[in-house]
Amino acid sequence: MNLIIDKLRDYPIAVIGALVFVGCVAVVFVRGDVVADLSVQETELIARIQTINKNVIASKNLEQDVESLLGYVATIDARLFNRNERSINTAFFYSFENKLDIIISNVSQLTDEDPALIEGGPNELSLHSGIVYEIRVDGTFQEILEFMYEIQQADALMRIANFEVYASTAVGAAPGTLSAKLHVVVLAEKN
Repeated sequence: MNLIIDKLRDYPIAVIGALVFVGCVAVVFVRGDVVADLSVQETELIARIQTINKNVIASKNLEQDVESLLGYVATIDARLFNRNERSINTAFFYSFENKLDIIISNVSQLTDEDPALIEGGPNELSLHSGIVYEIRVDGTFQEILEFMYEIQQADALMRIANFEVYASTAVGAAPGTLSAKLHVVVLAEKN
């Protein structure tokens, strides 16, 4: 045994190299499967860093964009009807009589909402609701078209969902006078 120890003392660098080699082989054998997992994890982290870098680039001027969007939202909110202000809403439609040579015989706010806009409908509104008005007008074909155009151009957010035009049956109506029934859907504050 002393002979082996003497030989080992004569070659200390070879002994240290052999011990390091045996240690490395043991580490690779014990921890070899971790290398594959760490490589996959490294690839995922590199991809996340690239995504973060792209997001940083895309987020430039984000504060200004948010302010701009809040301005648009405030503009839309100012144009919304309030369902509870029936007289103000009705007066809005009657105000077209002063602008146009048309007679508005009836404006009524319907209790049912447009089925396309309710929950589960194809155009469901999540932030707002819709109010449906039935408006009856009398005038010439051209006057009724001008009324419809003015409704489309109004500051409030609305659209004509349905309309019917027929010959006027009103007593004393001039020849060529037509009557029309329009359903107008107006964007309103959420119930």
